[in-house]
Order: sequence, then C-alpha cells, then structure tokens
Amino acid sequence: MKVRNLAVTVIILLFIALWVYAGFSKIGDYDNFKFQLGRSPYVQHLADFIAKALPTAEIITALLFIPKATRLLAMYLSFFGMLIFTGYIYAMLNYIYFVPCSCGGILNDLGWHEHLIFNIFFTLLALTGIILMVYNRNISRGTSPKDTTTLPPINRPQVAS
Repeated sequence: MKVRNLAVTVIILLFIALWVYAGFSKIGDYDNFKFQLGRSPYVQHLADFIAKALPTAEIITALLFIPKATRLLAMYLSFFGMLIFTGYIYAMLNYIYFVPCSCGGILNDLGWHEHLIFNIFFTLLALTGIILMVYNRNISRGTSPKDTTTLPPINRPQVAS
C-alpha cells in the first residue's frame, strides 16, 4: 500500500509541475503562443479562444490536484488532456506538411517525435495514476476489485419431499 501511495504522490507532483509550467510558459509568451496556434491548420479559427482557455485549464487542473477530494478528477482531466494533445501531435506529424510549434519552455526545444513520446509517456502515467487511485480508494473502503463484480447468491426455492 505504501508503494502505491508513493507512486500516486509522485505522479500527482509530476502533473502539478507539468501543468503549472505549461500554463505559465504559455501565459509568459502569450503573443507567440497565440501566433503559433493561428498557424496551425487544425485550430487556427479557434486560436484566440484556445490561447486564453488552454493555459487557464492547465493551471486549474494543477490546482485540482491539491484538495484530496478533487485529485481523481484532476487525474482524469490530465489523462484526457494528454490524450488530446497526443492525438493532435500525431495528426500534425502525419497529415500536415508544415508543423508550427506552439509549445512553450523546455518542450519548445524538443522535436515533434520526442514531444509525441513525451506525451505518450504522460498519457500512460495519468492512466496509471487513475488505476492506482481507484484501487487505493477501493482498498480504503474495504472492497477489493474482485468484490465489485461479485453477484449475490441465488436463492433457490426448496422442493418439498
């Protein structure tokens, strides 16, 4: 149990660092971030909205990891966010001739293939976090994953002899 709790804590800290860093690096270089989004064929019409909403959502997701009651929600948001980012990068790499970079900070220094690997890693990390958090929650409630699928016994009528 202690190893699972430690693993969840490390995953949470990694996502807090990722979302805070990503959100504030986009805010810090807002004009360039918005410009690069405007060059993307998939999101150019939504560039203004995304440039405002994405860093806000990243920072809010990081904050949702702080209260214990919203950590699982934050992990689900992280999983789906990373899944969307990974799909976006995959589509950009495979279907677009010119690939603009709208990432900030350290990720800006990565190539697109390295960025795809980075995103796949964090997507799988979020999935692992979800599994561990749900498992830990079930254990703390006194149920195991096996108990959740157990059906009640069948009451068969007694035949009189």
